[in-house]
Amino acid sequence: ASPSIPVIDKLLRFCFIGSTEEPVYAKPTLDVAIEQSLPVLQVLCGNVNEVQLVLCLQNVLAGGPTSEHRVRPEEPLLILAVFLSTCSDDKQRDFVRSQFPTIIDGDKELFLFMQLVKRVQKLLDRKTPFNRTVRKAVTQWYGRQSLDRLLHNWSLGDGSQWAAHKDLLHKCHYRDVDFGTEKMAALRLISTHPRELTGWPSFLDALPGSYRTIIEGVVELRLLEDAKAALPVIRRLGLSVEHVPVQMLSDPALAKFIMPRMRYDELLDCWRRVSRRHHSVRPVLEFLKDQRKLKAADMAPVRLLLEDMRNRKSRKTPPPIPLLVQKPSFIYSIYETSFGLNKALGQRLHITLNLENVYMGKYLTGQCRSLKYLDAVVAIAFGYFRSDPDVKVQFWTERYGMPKTMPWTMEMSLAEATECCMNQRVHKIKQSLTDILHWALEDTKNTYDLFLVLVPGAARGNPGNRSKILTKHLDEYREKRSPNAKFVVLSLRQHHGSMKFDEERNENLLELCSLDEYTPRLINSFAKGKFY
Repeated sequence: ASPSIPVIDKLLRFCFIGSTEEPVYAKPTLDVAIEQSLPVLQVLCGNVNEVQLVLCLQNVLAGGPTSEHRVRPEEPLLILAVFLSTCSDDKQRDFVRSQFPTIIDGDKELFLFMQLVKRVQKLLDRKTPFNRTVRKAVTQWYGRQSLDRLLHNWSLGDGSQWAAHKDLLHKCHYRDVDFGTEKMAALRLISTHPRELTGWPSFLDALPGSYRTIIEGVVELRLLEDAKAALPVIRRLGLSVEHVPVQMLSDPALAKFIMPRMRYDELLDCWRRVSRRHHSVRPVLEFLKDQRKLKAADMAPVRLLLEDMRNRKSRKTPPPIPLLVQKPSFIYSIYETSFGLNKALGQRLHITLNLENVYMGKYLTGQCRSLKYLDAVVAIAFGYFRSDPDVKVQFWTERYGMPKTMPWTMEMSLAEATECCMNQRVHKIKQSLTDILHWALEDTKNTYDLFLVLVPGAARGNPGNRSKILTKHLDEYREKRSPNAKFVVLSLRQHHGSMKFDEERNENLLELCSLDEYTPRLINSFAKGKFY
């Protein structure tokens, strides 16, 4: 047996997949996730080195939303919430609290952290929404923010966070803390409704005079009732995209000015809200179609497929006789051209597909129930095939037959790649996961760093429905061929783990359930050893 996994590595795994003991990513609702994770996180937080913990949280939350290995913020912030709520060692608790401002980047992360703390306190059956340590950490966070940083965060978006700031500052007794006159004025500013800021209230006189023009301009912008009046204000003040409330984009002139300056992911996030009014705005369409910008955004094709799915009406099965053949949506047309534009993983990949006929017309379940199984398979597999130079894609043929290489070419379109899968006409397969590694060992001409398996569920063809034999075969492959080889199973029609993983030996294996925008990042991060 291998030596026990260090505590910090278990917490790092939790940051990526929300699990410490089993290598399974199956995203539950937030309340269920906290309830399931709290007992084990209490134990781990009680045994972790505080310096290692801080460095871990800083690393996984660094880089912003466009970071290559960015994780969901809920998991690392839950670890922080559990630690500050339960740690009994004064020295460790005080150190982590002192580093709190370096972990929490902005007010969105701060409010999410407080939401998690409240739920942890409730599960611990405590009377207060947060303890004195958390209160000190929050006041320290406000105190460490520079005036420029506070006012910049306040100026972003529509300013709807003022009530949350007001409530949090009140509960943290901020008036009892000596922040200084300028900082206190800034705190009152971010916790005041925009209507109460008209006419320049006297408490703002404590701020440097250089801030007055931008503050008055942002207040004017937020109180505008006519979106057409927003563009002159934005131009006069030189405001950037992030300062513009999304509802202001209802004005076509403002949309033409702002949208081409938005990041690709920002535009996709607000596309559903503005596309109904701006489907014909030429600069926006040209921006999204521009392959240079799409390549610079490093957008995995599956991200665009999921965005197109969200724009469509969710349904588990299609109508038996379509009355109208719909044209592909605008986002789907971009998705079709996005293959090969994202960055390569840079590893030797072996991809195995389950292409049984019975699944070709079936849909995924849950939040992806309007997405076909075959479309999800092609989005992932063809995406890697087009972006990486060293990829071998195979599929199981018949029950005991050898796998065949998928006859894809780099010149194929998405439609041709999908049709190629349909034409294989596979009836019944064994779907043995261990056979993949057995065949790879016999292939003396090729060596692989990552085995990626795309199936409806990983329970079939796995001896005893346990990971022990699979781990043994992977260990053999790592010893003889590739010491850093990883094995990832993508169970597209599952919402929970498909096998019983060994408690002592489950590193280098990963099962991802269903599909979301984090799936490609998790595969890439795991392949590059960001977590075990």
